[in-house]
Amino acid sequence: MAGCPRTPADFIPDNGLALLAAGLARLGHTVEVADYNTPEMVGRLFPENIRLELREIGRSLFDGRKPTPWQVWRLTVLERRLQRYQAAAYEELGGALAERVKREKFDWVGFKLWNGDGFTASLTMAACLKKELPRLPVFGGGPQVDIFRDRIFEATGSFDALIYGEGEPTLQGLNDYAAGRRSLASVPNLIFKSGGSLTTTPREWVEDLNLLPMADYRPEVYPALAGGRKLKLFVIDESRGCPYHCHFCIHPVKSGRPRRKSARAILAEMESLRNSWGATLFRYAGSNTPADLLEEVADALTSRGLKIEYTAFSDLRKERIDFDRLRASGCYALFFGVESTDPTILDERLNKQASPEEMERLLKEARAAGIFTVVSLIVPNPGETEATKQATLEFLERTRPDSVAVQFPGVIPNTEWARDPARYGFGIRRPEAYARRVMNYKIRLFFPPRFWDPLPYRVDGKPFRVFARETEDFIRRVEARGFTTLVTDEYALMSRHAGLSPVRFRDICRRAFFTGDADALQALVDRINENSRAL
Repeated sequence: MAGCPRTPADFIPDNGLALLAAGLARLGHTVEVADYNTPEMVGRLFPENIRLELREIGRSLFDGRKPTPWQVWRLTVLERRLQRYQAAAYEELGGALAERVKREKFDWVGFKLWNGDGFTASLTMAACLKKELPRLPVFGGGPQVDIFRDRIFEATGSFDALIYGEGEPTLQGLNDYAAGRRSLASVPNLIFKSGGSLTTTPREWVEDLNLLPMADYRPEVYPALAGGRKLKLFVIDESRGCPYHCHFCIHPVKSGRPRRKSARAILAEMESLRNSWGATLFRYAGSNTPADLLEEVADALTSRGLKIEYTAFSDLRKERIDFDRLRASGCYALFFGVESTDPTILDERLNKQASPEEMERLLKEARAAGIFTVVSLIVPNPGETEATKQATLEFLERTRPDSVAVQFPGVIPNTEWARDPARYGFGIRRPEAYARRVMNYKIRLFFPPRFWDPLPYRVDGKPFRVFARETEDFIRRVEARGFTTLVTDEYALMSRHAGLSPVRFRDICRRAFFTGDADALQALVDRINENSRAL
């Protein structure tokens, strides 16, 4: 994992890489997770002179004052300088990695490909490896492959193969290929080029999650965690897949049909992490944890008397869920995807299969149980009007969620929105080039839409600057009604153990990531880790 961390979630240990490490260890291999997403890396990627200037500009941006034209111009200049500086830093990291691979004679290297800076850095480091060690097998996997598939080969020639879907079924095959015992064509879940042609091997799923080993966070496997540079907040792979097919979401393509671990296996992993790391904070990985599994694990936690706190994505399409049982077991926060409260938009544009009335009832029940509730909204959705916005604001007034996350509609390649954009109200001038254009896009979750780079599509005929301004205006209207914004479920849990209000925590993080204040970020990590041990 490489790149410049942008949010506190980047400091959570990566359970996907730790799971693959455990699978490789089970096969008898020595493996190390090189996790560069640490506060230390933030400091390394921000030179002192740029950091000082950003601190001055940040006083205007984060104190509610409108930046002057000179500050906006200066910010653009600084960003370009910072990108050049960070590109050189990624080259340096890649060179150091190549030297280590030579010295320690690694058999192969894999990169988790994620968006924005992480993707850019991974491609740079992979190129350094291939330049120094052209015969070294280098692989790329992760969400970026599921979204962009073989188009990644248009951006780089550094990967022997790309891994799509789930990585566990490929591990033995990758080892055999690196040892010269097997061809790539016989390994599942791969995309590779050979002789100028493209090959995609058949997909295999992990059918029984209970057969997977526990994620491996041993100090020798995950040194960043052992060094105190990561949060002791662990992601539990409790379920995979989703029964729904929302038109804007990549999960139906990426995650497949629903599968789940047993409550017994989930509890055992939590207890193991508590024993080995003193961990008391967890987050479920699933995009839609089944309600009965949430309740079953909650009952097991309560019965065992395990003192933990956890968060999860949840769903507002459930007939019934006992939020009181969840809260009693340590469930601190839940993230609910509302997206819209207009029945037509929900059905025709989003395929949410949810009713506003059902969503309202469940949100009220979750709040009444004392759970920190986060609601996500897409504004403007295709088909959005002032009336639909007003209805959403009234919905928020009735449900009073603890935090509201508002985002403009993102057209992600391989989703239904991207496959048939005109049908859903999007205009993309050159669909065949769209994926290449957005592959390196940098998501800036902590910043208003006006600071995001323009995206090459229209929503109901409106260009990016217009619909992004509409998003920002709606955020202001939400905040004017007293709602907190830009605080997710895991950020709420972090803020609790940092001893800060969610808003104060959010604002400290925004400033620190904007200015590259590694010391402030490490102090937050240390405080959360120390305070969470007292549960």
